[in-house]
Amino acid sequence: MRFINLLFLVSVSRLVAALNGERDDDGAGIPRVENAKKAACVPWYGIRDAIMGGIFQGRCNDLSRAAIRLAFHDAAPFSLALQAAGQPNGGADGSIIFYPDETENRPDNNGLQTIAGILRPLPEQFNVSAGDIVAVAGALGVLSCPGGPVIRTYVGRPGPPPVNPDGLLPDTNSPVEVLLARFADMGFEPRELMALIGSHTTGRQRFVNLADSGDSFDSTVDVWDVRFLQSNATNLEVPTFHLPSDRAFSHHPSTKKDYDRFVGFDRQENWAQEYADAHAKMSLVGQNKLTLTECTEILPAEIDLENVLVNGDDSTNPAVDPVKLEAAIQRKRSIWLV
Repeated sequence: MRFINLLFLVSVSRLVAALNGERDDDGAGIPRVENAKKAACVPWYGIRDAIMGGIFQGRCNDLSRAAIRLAFHDAAPFSLALQAAGQPNGGADGSIIFYPDETENRPDNNGLQTIAGILRPLPEQFNVSAGDIVAVAGALGVLSCPGGPVIRTYVGRPGPPPVNPDGLLPDTNSPVEVLLARFADMGFEPRELMALIGSHTTGRQRFVNLADSGDSFDSTVDVWDVRFLQSNATNLEVPTFHLPSDRAFSHHPSTKKDYDRFVGFDRQENWAQEYADAHAKMSLVGQNKLTLTECTEILPAEIDLENVLVNGDDSTNPAVDPVKLEAAIQRKRSIWLV
């Protein structure tokens, strides 16, 4: 609890600075509150800083990765079938942080306890809904990773949310047909699903195989790139951990064509855009978009991977130059770095 309180001392100071327009981004691509286009978005500049600076510290770290996973696990229990039947349903509504039981006592959400606990006080702190906090934190989590795209972001979800139904989260060991049916019940096409699983590029597994807990799915776990997708499809990068479902998607006849659309560095931009579209769609399941306000304006510009590659590497899988990468992070995320 002391850790969380310290975060909010930092968050409040950042909020005050943002609301007073005391920040100069020096061309870093970080929008300033004084240039806000919509009144409803003004408070979110400070909340953005509280999350991106006070929690993620401007970097692609375990908390930012967890925020991406949290946003998915919040939305995934949505079901079109339950909706049509008028039965209790889930959705992108923030119940995963509003109700501690959803992370504390559901094995499917194991590993999300820390980020849920850190984000849980924010709705009351800033007088916003839990659903909006989870959605904005997920979008910022993606942008904290170099290469991560800007995702259309909406606020205004109501609260308090209903409890998410249990047992609807996809299982990595399920057959491809079962997984496709579960995502179809959420409203997603196979191509959108193939884009979404690319988010594993910055992920680590901790509970699928306890013997290898902490192993990454990608050799460049701090960069949002297509290397993960290529690794699963071609059996490269053996030291990385491969989820059974990811491997199956890359080879199954029902998904291989859509999966292959994103394999190879020349597909990076295409995948990033399709991922951003699918993520935005995910953040709206169970919500009425017409009642929400788009506040994408608060988000910082992405860090373009084209500018951080090793000079002269013309391979199909070019390496990232760590010196250039750090320089880009310092330039684009300096106000949040610790």
